[in-house]
Amino acid sequence: MKKTIILILGLTLFTHLNAQQSTTGKYRPENISKGITGEITRNQVIVDNVPSYLWQHGCGPTALGMVIGYYDFIGFSDLIPGDASDQSENVNNAIANSDHYDDYSVPIDYYPDLFDDKSVFGGAHTSDCIADFMKTSWCSESNRYGWSWSNMIDNAFEDFIQMQNNGYYLNTSNNWFSGTSWDIYKNEINNNRPVVLLVDCNGDGNTDHFVTGIAYDDINLMYAIYNTWDNNIHWYLWREMSSDYSWGVYGFNILEISFSNTGYDILARVNPVNGGTINGTGSYNYGETANLTAVPDDNFVFIDWTENDLQVSTDPNYSFTVTSDRKLCANFNRSVSIDAKEKNITFNIYPNPTKELINIEIGNAYNYCNEIEFVLYDYSGKGNKIENYTQNQNTITLSISDKISGIYYLRISINGKEYGIKKVVIIKNN
Repeated sequence: MKKTIILILGLTLFTHLNAQQSTTGKYRPENISKGITGEITRNQVIVDNVPSYLWQHGCGPTALGMVIGYYDFIGFSDLIPGDASDQSENVNNAIANSDHYDDYSVPIDYYPDLFDDKSVFGGAHTSDCIADFMKTSWCSESNRYGWSWSNMIDNAFEDFIQMQNNGYYLNTSNNWFSGTSWDIYKNEINNNRPVVLLVDCNGDGNTDHFVTGIAYDDINLMYAIYNTWDNNIHWYLWREMSSDYSWGVYGFNILEISFSNTGYDILARVNPVNGGTINGTGSYNYGETANLTAVPDDNFVFIDWTENDLQVSTDPNYSFTVTSDRKLCANFNRSVSIDAKEKNITFNIYPNPTKELINIEIGNAYNYCNEIEFVLYDYSGKGNKIENYTQNQNTITLSISDKISGIYYLRISINGKEYGIKKVVIIKNN
């Protein structure tokens, strides 16, 4: 049996790579900040009619239960039997019923204990509540009593809803804290969609508690939650998880139900705001191809597309298959000024992408100019003058062997005038 447990735990760690756990129990730990309770300012935006439930065999299924109870109340009335606005026996059974408790929680294990249960032995009932689908308290998932993993929130939401009614359309995604997560969170609240947040409530730098996000205050940069420990609204500053303060945010789950496939929103913003324009955003159906185009304004050049601060493409024409809502950023960088009074001067650069050399055909410019200068700008906008080049009639060859792989912009100046800027892609072999 010991050998089996070691194998299971190893598989669990692999399965939950990049996921995080909740570790809190039924009652608020001592010295945990309650934040600010109630209404704080007139600037708050809140999702009305979200029910406040108390901890039912896990903060994860309880926090998700509030979201499902909300959808039941606003029109998806077959998700929970009876009235979901109060925490009835039906609500508790939907969150975590007695079969779940008997199969996975008995005997109750608190850290550091991890007792075997039917997720290891077998013979458990067929999953039929939120906690079952979330694998809360499952020993095979390294979950002690009431613990859950963040990457199981979406699965539990989808599996439970489809069990109740497989005709609904669902949209889910997991968002880690980033420079754009505040805007994403606000967008969900603005569209009356509560979320499940994973936070570090005691400020030790580790995740520990799932809560239901229901509101925000943009002026004070605060988010509001139901915390599964009482029925009050609690407000905290929106900031990344840290060991320097409590209630930092690790991430949150977007959870949406609709009666029909209303499409997925493909949104994009420009950075900086005067850097250019974007074409192709809007609503798409599942499986459609989105074609986004980034067009730089004067004196700007396109850099890349990012999502949650991660680069997803360096092509200004970005195409992808739509499977979920996406919020992208088109990044531009200010280029050098271009003085193109001499209309007869043209430039052709090859090969591009390149590895060691850049060949430039300058048309009539070679015979015209007395002095020509090349400056190569990297992603950050730092420029380096290229001194190492050779001339052969109207072709000039630059050596870029000292440059690393990346996207660059080559400025070409003739007699002190800036006549052109060309994008250059350098690819070195690993």
